[in-house]
Amino acid sequence: MGQELSRRNFIGGALLAGMGLASAGVLTACSGNSGEAKGEGADTSGITWDKEADVVVLGSGAGGMWGAIVAQENGLTPIVLEKQPEATAGGDLRVSGGYLLPVSTDPELMVGSASFGQASEEWADAVDELGIEAIDWVIDHGCKWANGVEYMQVEGAGVAIYECLRDNMVDAGIEVLYETPAVKLITNAEGEVIGVAGESAGQVINVKAKKGVLVATGSYTMNKELMSNFHIPGIEYYPTGSPYLTGDGLIMAGNLGAKMSRLAMGVEYNGFCSKAASEEIGLAVCSAIAPGAIIVNRDGNRFMNEQVSIQHSKSTMPFFKFQGTMMECRNDECGYVNNKMFEIFDQATFDSFNLGNTALSMTWANIFEGVDNGYVWSEDNQAELDAGFIVKADTLDALAGEIGVDAANLKASVESYNAACASGEDAFGRPADTMVAIGAGPYYAMELAVATLYSMGGLTTNDQGQTINWSNEPIPRLYSAGNVGMVGPYLEPTAINGAWGQAALAIDHIATLDDWDAAKSE
Repeated sequence: MGQELSRRNFIGGALLAGMGLASAGVLTACSGNSGEAKGEGADTSGITWDKEADVVVLGSGAGGMWGAIVAQENGLTPIVLEKQPEATAGGDLRVSGGYLLPVSTDPELMVGSASFGQASEEWADAVDELGIEAIDWVIDHGCKWANGVEYMQVEGAGVAIYECLRDNMVDAGIEVLYETPAVKLITNAEGEVIGVAGESAGQVINVKAKKGVLVATGSYTMNKELMSNFHIPGIEYYPTGSPYLTGDGLIMAGNLGAKMSRLAMGVEYNGFCSKAASEEIGLAVCSAIAPGAIIVNRDGNRFMNEQVSIQHSKSTMPFFKFQGTMMECRNDECGYVNNKMFEIFDQATFDSFNLGNTALSMTWANIFEGVDNGYVWSEDNQAELDAGFIVKADTLDALAGEIGVDAANLKASVESYNAACASGEDAFGRPADTMVAIGAGPYYAMELAVATLYSMGGLTTNDQGQTINWSNEPIPRLYSAGNVGMVGPYLEPTAINGAWGQAALAIDHIATLDDWDAAKSE
């Protein structure tokens, strides 16, 4: 890896040089030898350090594991604190599709529309270059391209990428403390982040970070308060990824004054899920919209093309339509018109179409079927009917009563849809070849909700991966990478290799720092 390290250092050096004197000022401010950028901190002279390393990495997802590998290859000693048990670790990487596409970090796209011009060209080029380097590394270290197509999808998807990184970390002797969530970032009187307090087996342990801390704790999709505060309020979201992603790193850094940004558009949708099933297990149990099914709202009216993909979409979705004014806020009619939605179908569809997630493999519920939060839909939909996830009635009038919608509207929705099936022209633009008429009863309904893939954004970094505060100054020795925060894009996911590129930039900068306690030990 000597040549690769030289190449990485060249990229990092070129990035710093491209940023000129302003970058040099930032570098000085974050150095342990500088009196600048100081903040409030505690007297740390009495701390007992249970472990220590040059770099403490929080999280063993894509950014965290790659950061630890790059750190060791830079001659640094890393240690990783991971919240999850070893059996299910890996965060959203482990349930990803395993796509490694350089185009997902297209520098021109990130500098332009994806960041509204706020990302620097130097940063975008570096993330793209370092991301491609990481892609080549995992292929050289055990991963294979699916169907032999390069720079597309890895065989075995995210599970294979996770196992490749994990196995290479084990071989390199990198220490990972599983079931040890970080609970607090430890700072000194100068405001430098000098370590992390974690919890292990009910005990607090202090882990010293001699050079820096890399926060790579991933999404916050399991934190309902953050999802409501950062995105459209009043919408229930159900993640398809790890149930451990509650925004811990974001909150810890926020307590130190870290700047939050890139949030409003920073959630990636997956599709629809069964609301009742998802409520029961705590994660999205994804559902499929059958050709012989429609979606109606709380009034029993159709409102969208049911076959349109909402995955990764940043458009305003039909289920976010809001009615009412400030003066009507106490009226029951005020709110999201289409947020309460039901998939309606007949006996023929129930018998012939699997309505759940059996065809999906890249969700936590499917991958970890045998553990908590695991669930795989039955092949014939019967278990879900028995569990009450699907409601059945002999007539549309009776079904409307069961789900609490207007019976006349529901029947009119079915009639107009069937007419569209006959004519081949749908008022909502649904293609004719995706439409099958709703026939004889009994009839069924399944309440739907929105499933999310992951969130992006939160912690704001500069081009070196340093986490900055609301004064746009680096928080000394604190870095972040991956979905916990993005420096550039608002709309374009930088994906796995984007997280790798960010982590490499952060580690390269950490490697330039002196140990924070070097002067004290002399």
